[in-house]
Amino acid sequence: MERRLATLLGPAERYRVRILDTTDAELVTGRARRVEVRARRVYARSELLIESLLLTLDDLRYEGGDPDLVSVRRSDLQVEVTEDALNSYLRASHARYDPVVHFRADEVEVTVTYPFLGTPTVIHATGRFVIREGRQLLFDADKADVSFINQPGFGEKFVEDRINPLFDLRRIEFPARMESVQILPGRLRAYGTAAITTQINN
Repeated sequence: MERRLATLLGPAERYRVRILDTTDAELVTGRARRVEVRARRVYARSELLIESLLLTLDDLRYEGGDPDLVSVRRSDLQVEVTEDALNSYLRASHARYDPVVHFRADEVEVTVTYPFLGTPTVIHATGRFVIREGRQLLFDADKADVSFINQPGFGEKFVEDRINPLFDLRRIEFPARMESVQILPGRLRAYGTAAITTQINN
């Protein structure tokens, strides 16, 4: 499994896989009660740097001498992405508006640069992250200071339309679904599940 994780999730500084709460007899019959995967600095599809990853698989069943996964009853995934790593990704994927995000406790600040009448105009917005369909991370603006028009709600939608989705797991082919996101100073922590069975079988 360690050998396949680099292909499945991306190259990493380190992967560590541990089998827990499982007897030798169960391993022989193709069952692991609990598998824990920890990783540092995973470069997801060479696009987004994940600072740390924790994946737990419950009731994993497999077959073969070089095991292929058959099923997993439950998976839990936790990843952390730093502010710097997300900004590096945004510079490549949303280069036109030069977006920059800053994380604060329970709040996100976004800055974009828009060429208004030929002059680069910096726009600031604050808000939060929301998840769409488990695969996309969106910025939901609560307040924006768009100086060239004063119309309620315009500035917030203006910023959202130019940077969303911040990232799309389908685009980087990362086999996971997000369920919740926690904003911490300088980083975000996302919780969800991993869909790895068919990926590893292939």
